Amino acid sequence: MKYAALLILLIMAESLFSQDTDSLRKKLHAEVLPNSSDTVFTGTISVYENRETNQGRRIDLYIVLIPALKKSAPATPIFYIEGGPGVAAASPFNISFYSDPASGYRNHDVVLVDIRGTGKSNPLNCMSLQVKANLQDQFDEMYPAEAVKECYNELSKHADLTQYTTPNVVKDLEDVRKFLGYKKIGLFGLSYGTRVCLVYMKMFPESIESCVLWSPVPSYAHMPLYHARFAQNTLDSLFTECERDSLCHAAFPNLRYEFNDLMQKGKRGPFEVEHADAGGRQEPLKISWDAYETELRFLMYSPAGLRSLPYVIHQSYLGNFEPFLALFPEGPDTSTAIAEGLYLCVTCTEDVPFIKDREIDSLTRGTFIGTYRIDQQKSACRNWTRGKIPDDYFTPTSAGIPTLIFSGGMDPVTPYSNAEEIASHLPHSSIVYIPAMSHMFDGLNHPECFDQTVIDFFDHPTDHVNADCVQGMTPPDFKVK
Repeated sequence: MKYAALLILLIMAESLFSQDTDSLRKKLHAEVLPNSSDTVFTGTISVYENRETNQGRRIDLYIVLIPALKKSAPATPIFYIEGGPGVAAASPFNISFYSDPASGYRNHDVVLVDIRGTGKSNPLNCMSLQVKANLQDQFDEMYPAEAVKECYNELSKHADLTQYTTPNVVKDLEDVRKFLGYKKIGLFGLSYGTRVCLVYMKMFPESIESCVLWSPVPSYAHMPLYHARFAQNTLDSLFTECERDSLCHAAFPNLRYEFNDLMQKGKRGPFEVEHADAGGRQEPLKISWDAYETELRFLMYSPAGLRSLPYVIHQSYLGNFEPFLALFPEGPDTSTAIAEGLYLCVTCTEDVPFIKDREIDSLTRGTFIGTYRIDQQKSACRNWTRGKIPDDYFTPTSAGIPTLIFSGGMDPVTPYSNAEEIASHLPHSSIVYIPAMSHMFDGLNHPECFDQTVIDFFDHPTDHVNADCVQGMTPPDFKVK
């Protein structure tokens, strides 16, 4: 009797979490990865663009399923959801990373879905915004009005731009779960992907076994309202760290003064720079302060970038902008890392309309970014459209699902206060705080600690999380030359 009961439990577990290979072959296509004998499954699922009427245009969502190497011990399938909004999950990098046979993730099925508007799922790329003809063009304002209008008109030919919202993304992912036959799944979201996870937990809590939130942003964050203040906090912390670091302080003893002087000059007028292109020809460049500070903020997203920032600032102060220019492609650039159209669809529906004018001054005053980012996105949204969100969209998620939250002490966009606030509404959540982590952990020592902690949690989501190894995730040395 005990053996029969155990067998029934094993069969039930198998039906909860995993698919047999034959079943997958009927729904998806087997593909052998380049330079590997390993197999993944790829395919599409068709969903209605309009999830309210379920009529009209359909979208083929692109799916990559990386099957677990062991089926004898079923484990929670993991749906990894990328950031942005606008980054495709089923990227070559992600496929290569999660399919590595040596990875602990291979104890689980890992599902990568290009959410609507990204990758191979009716991508909303704005060529008028994302194509830069030369280096000078890369210093244009973020959202020129005519370029936004051109993008809107072009994308509207093959997309109803009111339908590319987080709730619809969640409904799509729920359909993917059902399509693949999983009873319950684990969610793993990065940045905007954590918003998707939180909305998913609110809309379909019964479908989720566990959840990992990495650098989380809630639905009520009103991006980019807090960008300037959070980035300034990180910059101030970086200056303090440089002052305490003997190597950095010796190389840049007047860093705060140099940055403030550089900022004042930049606000008076663009930096005029002579730059030798790849062919050795001198070309004059004009770099506005807004273009300069935007790139500095982008550098802050990784510890490696943060630790190079004092050097870039110091050299710019001395009149040498080459380290700054080296951060950009030399010639023409077409960046599709983020589908700008989806970014605008989401933020023009869920964020920007809810930014109050009275909040802007207090959250941007005294910051190196000022109101630039907010002004740009408000301007862009005036030339875009606005979808619908549920009445309770901004109500914090309070599901009783085991949740692990990663937060970095140097994050310029989703700081520890975000993690604390989100966790306060999730009764079965815990936070792993990594002091030297920024938005990402690129450049930290012992990065394997992060993934091992994630895997341990998905393997045993109700157990105590042992994240002692994060003490070894220390930052790289400051770049001084």
